[in-house]
Amino acid sequence: MGLTAAVVGAVLVPAILPFALQHFDDSDAAFQTGLAPLLVPPTPRTITDERQVRIMATALPGPEVTAGPARGTITTVGVAPDDTLIDGAVLFQVDGIDRIGFASSIPFYRPISPGTQGPDVVEVHRLLLLKGIIDEQPDDPGTATFATGQAIADFAESLGAGRTTTFDPGWVVFLPTPDLVAAMVSLKIGQSAPAQGAVIITSPGTVTAARLASGNQEPLNFAPGAEYVAIVDSEQFAIDTTTQAIAEADLPRLRSPRETERDGIPALARRKVPLQALAVPSSAVMTNDRGALCLWLPEDKAYRAVTVTIAGARGGVTNVATGLEASQQVLANPAEVLENPQCP
Repeated sequence: MGLTAAVVGAVLVPAILPFALQHFDDSDAAFQTGLAPLLVPPTPRTITDERQVRIMATALPGPEVTAGPARGTITTVGVAPDDTLIDGAVLFQVDGIDRIGFASSIPFYRPISPGTQGPDVVEVHRLLLLKGIIDEQPDDPGTATFATGQAIADFAESLGAGRTTTFDPGWVVFLPTPDLVAAMVSLKIGQSAPAQGAVIITSPGTVTAARLASGNQEPLNFAPGAEYVAIVDSEQFAIDTTTQAIAEADLPRLRSPRETERDGIPALARRKVPLQALAVPSSAVMTNDRGALCLWLPEDKAYRAVTVTIAGARGGVTNVATGLEASQQVLANPAEVLENPQCP
């Protein structure tokens, strides 16, 4: 029983051993004890080592969107987490008036009417062009003209505001960068409009490190020499098995944790290339004092030992990576049948 326990303990640890083949005849190592031998065929098995993991990511905060000047009640919210904030799109409404996002070169900070000059007037003309209110930029985009005032009035009507030739900076929410992706949205219908400067939308941060943790009570380990990947939102990320972390080269593609993922980003870890193995009863695997692992195969009226590579074991079943062919039969009870079942 001590030998059997030692063997079971040995096969639980993946090992990479050179292939070897040794023959023995009836007179020595293949001596039978008289108990009935149990021969079983190996079962082909695809090993992925797939398991649930959590990615504990460290991230620098991403750009934030803050509220502009507005008073009233939020009547519509037009953005949700994971949405891309497109220039000119409606983010929310206050008292039925659209508040649109726009990545201008500078935030709008003052009313603009005919006669106003400055770089913010250039951005107003760019916004009016984006929304299709005007067909082209004026010759002097830095100056608001009578035509600009009429375009502003058309723009105001399109937002649901009263017709006016004065541009209200509260109509526009400044976006710090184009095509920003929303991570958290702090806007709810029925609430008062947020105070000017309050953060209303956050964006994903930049991940600088991402270590892996087991998703259950089992320890996190990887087979030596095998490549592993983590699957997050259907995307693959290489795993550095030495540090048990997402490979540094793949960090720029990894999103930062969401507000609901305080225990880590849920993911699957698995082999990059599945291993094709042969499953045998763990009782068939023998060892010796040097830590070699082997199986005993029938040969004529005797048995021969073959050295094997093990790719893990669980529940009384051991996965053999090399040293065994699917067409071969395996002695499942060498400890009972052979006088000396240890590996040569």
